[in-house]
Amino acid sequence: MTVIKAFILGLIQGVSEFLPISSSGHLSIAGRLMGMDPEASNLLSFNILLHVATLAAVFIVFRNDIWEMIKAFFGMLGDLFTGKGLRLKEFTYRRLIIMLIAGTIPAVFAALFLGDIIENPELWQIGIFLIITAILLFLSEKLAGGNISLEEMSVKRAFCVGCFQGLGTLPGISRSGSTIVGGLFSRLEKSTAVRFSFLLSIPAILGALVLDLKDMVGATTQTLSFMPVAVGMITAAISGYFSIRFLLRLVEKSKLSYFSYYCIAAGIFAIILKFTI
Repeated sequence: MTVIKAFILGLIQGVSEFLPISSSGHLSIAGRLMGMDPEASNLLSFNILLHVATLAAVFIVFRNDIWEMIKAFFGMLGDLFTGKGLRLKEFTYRRLIIMLIAGTIPAVFAALFLGDIIENPELWQIGIFLIITAILLFLSEKLAGGNISLEEMSVKRAFCVGCFQGLGTLPGISRSGSTIVGGLFSRLEKSTAVRFSFLLSIPAILGALVLDLKDMVGATTQTLSFMPVAVGMITAAISGYFSIRFLLRLVEKSKLSYFSYYCIAAGIFAIILKFTI
């Protein structure tokens, strides 16, 4: 892994993780174009580290929400020990924690049942999934969103969004795009759909890190040097931050369907690439 390749992969991760074009699909395509073995443990570990770097961007942009959830979590523990119960109706951020758990469950099951496709996708599969992402983004233009705020959101709606996130575990299907569409389908406000989508990425990325931690540490210490990892992660974090800011503005203008044309072209390219390399 060279510094240049690490920079390119970091930039791709930062931009595509939050823009609705699928970071996993683009990382897989880019890795193949740069002659990397998609099954190599060091590349898989490096991709996980890039996801962790973009998670830092989420923590920065949504730091207020995250801080409130941390306080809400310890508040729940305190009330449970004193016999007061969860008191979910009284505290918005306590409900948000429960909804994030409900929204994460479908992705866990998807990761368990779709492990082979997620870890080692074929290029033609990535191409098809990118086209599916394009369809989802096109449909988002037809979903004006509802008027349900975060305070009014239910566990049932959170689980529905989580089912879309489960679909987004497939390489080529955008996690952010699918969850935002899921939020709009659940009649959430546009701002709430985007906000919940990004917050939902926190347990998803942390879960992937925990599952791959043992293999990742072994591969990192053996074949990945410090400088490429540092360059890739810093690039992913910075580009991820600006991507979040850009998408937050874009969704309010109902322009997600613009990315559908790109995803169709990228999907066709991936399918063609399957038969040319």
